[in-house]
Parts: sequence; C-alpha cells; structure tokens
Amino acid sequence: MRFILMFLFVFSFTLSNSVIAQSPQYSEKTSTPGYHVKKTKILVLATQHLRQLRDDYSPVLLDSLVSVLETYNPNIIGIEVESGTQFAAMEQRHRIYESRLGNDHLKYGKKAQEALNISWSKAHAVADSLLNNVQSTQEVEDSTRLELVNYLIASYRLYTAALQWSYISEEQRNNQSVIPKDTAELLELYINYPAANEILSIGHRLAHNLGHQRLYPIDYHLEKDLYNSVVSPTISEELASSTLQNASYLQKIDHLIEQGIKDSTLFPLYQFMNSPAYVKQDKKIQWRNTFLETEEFNKVLRQRLALWEVRNLGIAANIRKASAHKPGGRVLVIIGGSHKAFLDSYFKEMMGVEVVHLSDITKN
Repeated sequence: MRFILMFLFVFSFTLSNSVIAQSPQYSEKTSTPGYHVKKTKILVLATQHLRQLRDDYSPVLLDSLVSVLETYNPNIIGIEVESGTQFAAMEQRHRIYESRLGNDHLKYGKKAQEALNISWSKAHAVADSLLNNVQSTQEVEDSTRLELVNYLIASYRLYTAALQWSYISEEQRNNQSVIPKDTAELLELYINYPAANEILSIGHRLAHNLGHQRLYPIDYHLEKDLYNSVVSPTISEELASSTLQNASYLQKIDHLIEQGIKDSTLFPLYQFMNSPAYVKQDKKIQWRNTFLETEEFNKVLRQRLALWEVRNLGIAANIRKASAHKPGGRVLVIIGGSHKAFLDSYFKEMMGVEVVHLSDITKN
C-alpha cells in the first residue's frame, strides 16, 4: 500500500512538472500568466472647438495633425455629436430636449423621412443593413451609396451620410435625383470643409483618407433633462465670480491659436492640449476648484459637476460600445478638451483597454 502511495506521489509530481514546462510563459504585457491580451487602444484627442476661428480657419492649419493621426491608423473614429438613436429618444420628449433638437440632423432627416414615407425606426434599420453591406463589399456602386445616404439622413446620421457622399463620383453627385437639391448642397459644403468644425475638419477628413465607411457619434446629452430645469437658469450667476477665464493655461491656448494661424499650423496647440500639464490643470482649475472646492457649499455648482460627470460617463459608454466593433483595434475620439481628463481616467480602469496619447504616436 505504501509503495502504491509513493508511486502515485512521484507520478503526480512528474506530471505537474511536465504540465508546467509545457505551459505558455508569462507575458509582462498581461496580468495572467500564459495568456496574451491584445488590448484595444483608445486615443482621446482633446481639441478646441474650431468654430471660434471663423474666417481665420483653413484646412492647412490641420495638415500636420491629420498626417500624424494617419500614422495611428484608427479603425474607429468617434465624433462629438449625438447618435441618431439619441436624437430619436430626445424627439420623443421634445419639450424637455427642445434646445438640442434645432439642428441639421433633424431638419434634413425629417425631409428624408417624408420623401421616403418611412419612420425613423424603419429608416434606422434599413440604413444599418445597407451600411453593413457596404462595409463588407470591395466595390460599391454609386447608386447603392446614394440609397444609403438617403436612409442615413432619414435616421439622423448626417456625418456618416456626408462620408458616403464623398465617395460618390462628382459627376454622379451633380446629376443624381435621389437626394433633394438643398440637402445635396449641404453635403457638398460638409465634404469641402468650408467651416471651422473639428468633426469635419479632422474626423471626416481622416475617415475619408483612410477609406472608412462610417463615423461613430459618441456624445451624450440625455442628462440635459435635469440640467435644463435645475442648473441652466442660474449657472451663469453662480459662476460670475469665477476667475477661470484668467487661468494661465487657457491664456496659453489663445496664444497658441494666434501663433498657429500665423504659422499655418495648429499642431503645437494640439500638442499642448493633449499634454499631461494641460489635462491636470484643466481638471483641477476648471472642475475641482470651480465647482467642488468652494468656500461654501453651493448646490447649483455641485449639481453642474454631477451632471458633467454623468455626461462623461455616457460618452465613455458610447466609446466603449463603438470599440466592440473592432476588439483589439485602435479608437480615435475627437472631443472638446475638458472631457479628456475624465475619459482617460475611466478608460484606465477598463479591462482590455490601453489609453494612448498624441505624444505616444508622435514618438513612433
């Protein structure tokens, strides 16, 4: 009996050593021995809202930035606009979200729905089906893209519609009869970057250069039901004594914009806005000092801070959902600079995600 027990012990010890020897080795890139995790890279690109440039804007100002972003070669490009689904949800509660609904997405979307005699939900389903077909097809006929553009507009996805429009030959765009003239004129304006708009000037331009078939709306504004009723009416008065506008890091942004216009490049502006120094100062001065660490407890400012975090959590969820289309891929999100500190901190806590910064890709 003792011999049998000794034999079993030796056999089990030998077998366990054999298994250990044959097991994959631990990789420092993973947290679990023997498993390799290809993480999804997420680069949140902090941007100034370029509409402030107005007549000073030129596509040349962004040439260097777009060139660098092309080397990152994102699979997914997120833009700061609500999704068609979110617009439709807001539309159902029109009175509450009225301030968010007076835009081109709904204006031209409604016209397309009427022309097609279709509801938003049906247009959304058809657009998804057509978009999936286009994404899986090497050669796409102009007629197919025109049909897709029509349904994208009807489902409140104007920027992806503009991207599809940009792939249609100019001759076909000029001679088509599917898209109404005024809508076609708007799409032409979009694809030719006539205005200072980072969604078009960076997001659409990069997506077209890389041959993407869609842009991913990632913004979140459903917190505006509470914001509009309890915060918005008094927030300006509560912030009247704030010294935020005199903050040195914001003054530096103004200087970099002025210098960038003179030098015909805004790349130094983007380097600064995506640096640890800017992110740290913006979160501390604009949010912590202004809304949280006040001399006396201020209900309105605390409500504003809470709803700002709600919005950022919603944005983070939308980005993570978009990333599910390309697990292990590269995501680029173009968004106002004040969101970056919050989004980066959320993504650092997520499984299978690696936070990437602009400085990381300029080093490569």
